[in-house]
Amino acid sequence: MMTYDSLGSEQPRYYHLCSDGALTPHFLLGEEDFRMAFNLVGACAANCEINLLAFSLEDTHLHALSFGTKTACLQFSAMFGESWAHHVGRTRGTRKKADIELDVIPVDSEDHLMGVGTYVIVQPTKDGKQVMPYDYRWGTGSMYFRGSGHRSIWTVDVAGGRLPTVRAGDLSRHQTKELLGTRRPVPDEWQLCGGLLLPDNYIDVARFESIYRTANCFRVFLSSNRSRDQAIQERIAAARGVALEDVEARMHCHEFMNDMYGFKDVRRLDAHQRIVLAQHLVRKLHLSRRQTASLVMLPFSEVCKYV
Repeated sequence: MMTYDSLGSEQPRYYHLCSDGALTPHFLLGEEDFRMAFNLVGACAANCEINLLAFSLEDTHLHALSFGTKTACLQFSAMFGESWAHHVGRTRGTRKKADIELDVIPVDSEDHLMGVGTYVIVQPTKDGKQVMPYDYRWGTGSMYFRGSGHRSIWTVDVAGGRLPTVRAGDLSRHQTKELLGTRRPVPDEWQLCGGLLLPDNYIDVARFESIYRTANCFRVFLSSNRSRDQAIQERIAAARGVALEDVEARMHCHEFMNDMYGFKDVRRLDAHQRIVLAQHLVRKLHLSRRQTASLVMLPFSEVCKYV
């Protein structure tokens, strides 16, 4: 059995990745956005050294369970955020309010892990969508503990007929970029169906199922448990840090800068010094990365990458 407390940040472990819907109320505005975000999850997974075990997309936020190093998970977050901002700029004419940050929250116990796995996939149902997790098109709840003859929900039509698939390697670079929203490659053998990059290509179903061991245990954890959910939500809140009033946060930033570099003008800092200052602000004050990016005058995606 894996131990949790002894694992360092650069050893592979489980992480709960999630965004804050309150900060991105206009994340997904319609079918095109859902399809693009769905495909971007897979494209980013293909280009980061992480295993994705589960994810779900909703109108305002994203949840996922991953296995990998913290650095790899932060890379996934930054890559998804950068690609998403590009899509928003292209389709909406502005990147304003396009930033999306995935909190990277370490899983610290077996019970936490089992709770997060089901928490991720039941979010659409618990948030009021009239659909069960195993029928939700924009999440992976349909993939676990299914019989050998089960067909992926993304490869059948409404009548149950099988839809054709295509290899990524058989598409042109332009077609791939239009579908996936990124120039980053995916393996040639990966399959697409109806313009969607199939999660069957990259979701680690076997590792997910091994967490619960039996279908019955999985069923039990799928059931709502208020105390378990509350514990997960408390970990999310702790990971997101605090948001001080801008005047107070700037005052602390200037104090730290003066102690570290002997002056208070952030514009005099080079990129490396700004990253060090950002790390100091997050570590000492537990500021959110979004507020920290503004204080140190760095792109939000860079703060997510290095802090």
